[in-house]
Amino acid sequence: MNKQAAFFSRFLLPLLMLFFLLSAPFAQAQEDTTIIVASDLHYISPKLTDHGAYFTRMIAAGDGKIVQYCEEIVEALISEVIAAKPDCLILPGDVTFNGARQSHEDLAQKLMRVREAGIPVYVLPGNHDMNNYNAASFSGDSFTRLGGISPEEFASIYAQLGFSDALSRDPASLSYIAEPVCGLRILMLDVNYPWDSNAVSEQTFLWLEEQLADARAAGAKVISVTHQNIYAHNSLLSYGYVIRNAELLRALYDQYGVRLNLSGHMHMQHIIEGSSGLCEIASSSLLVSPCQYGVIRLSGNRGTYHTQKTDVAAWARAKGIEDDALLRFPEYADAFFRATSIGQSEEMLSGAENTEEMIQFLCDVNAAYFAGRPDLIEDRPDMLRAWAQTGTFFGEYLISILREKIRSHTMLDFEL
Repeated sequence: MNKQAAFFSRFLLPLLMLFFLLSAPFAQAQEDTTIIVASDLHYISPKLTDHGAYFTRMIAAGDGKIVQYCEEIVEALISEVIAAKPDCLILPGDVTFNGARQSHEDLAQKLMRVREAGIPVYVLPGNHDMNNYNAASFSGDSFTRLGGISPEEFASIYAQLGFSDALSRDPASLSYIAEPVCGLRILMLDVNYPWDSNAVSEQTFLWLEEQLADARAAGAKVISVTHQNIYAHNSLLSYGYVIRNAELLRALYDQYGVRLNLSGHMHMQHIIEGSSGLCEIASSSLLVSPCQYGVIRLSGNRGTYHTQKTDVAAWARAKGIEDDALLRFPEYADAFFRATSIGQSEEMLSGAENTEEMIQFLCDVNAAYFAGRPDLIEDRPDMLRAWAQTGTFFGEYLISILREKIRSHTMLDFEL
């Protein structure tokens, strides 16, 4: 063996082998990516409510959001996110209950613990978060209006929770794009700017196309995030829920090969797989039973999605909390959501026969539908006919649900 070959064999070959051994896990880590998405937190700072009579009545007469325990639910979520160590956490809007500054500031402080754990957080505003006339504090049997925050204040409060990590920001909205891992870009598309709410403006479309073209040139995949939806997920839930010029947005996404949009807003878990290959996952509200969030795992060009229930009971036990509602939280959350359905339906069924059975059927269907599990709905043609004969919204609502293709909306395999 000559001296050159001996030198290679003795020194360079072991170094090369060590390099490949060390770099292999790193390459795999870059390829396999985990994202957690939690929508519609509707957080209110505990400094803004004493849980008095007015606040309690308002929440009980609401849409099933467990706002009275939002502090505990959000804390449980943050604990689970930090333990899971995903590549990023995405929050697609309506992060606060009524847009009060104190709620935004307190929530941002909580989310900074996720960022400090090395997990990027990407926050998007929803329709409740900015310029909200209903921003208020609650005490006893009354409330005090506080005034909401501006878009500029939103960006300032959440500066380190998405905006400072942006590759680019849209000058016409709070839209931005970030790259949590090499080759994957998260497009946070804001349509809640005050002067053109629920539509993508002409200026934002120009910025958006620039970003999609840049991502294509860089060979990066793009996941889009909106608060409002790009598809009508239910025939009765379209006006005010679907972005007004969503058709143009979908066409642009098709042109640039965007295959996944994450949204919320409806508070129900629902997936649409479009004919062009563009999918939308609308996440249910974190505060609505079963208080779940989504987990996305990407490997190469393939991805999987599944929901994960926030284990509030386990968090409460770990904290030594003795509140019975928290210790049996799944049962409490389900009962609270059903109670809102009962309250709304009793007025509609005044004088009807089989009232109790009809209400029970409605509660079962509504709970399964919002959880993303219409496949668990019992086939009851008699109950459907009885509700249809009432001529009420709930009759139309039940028909709209049972006309859909029966599937679970809690999991998805997709291609990026």
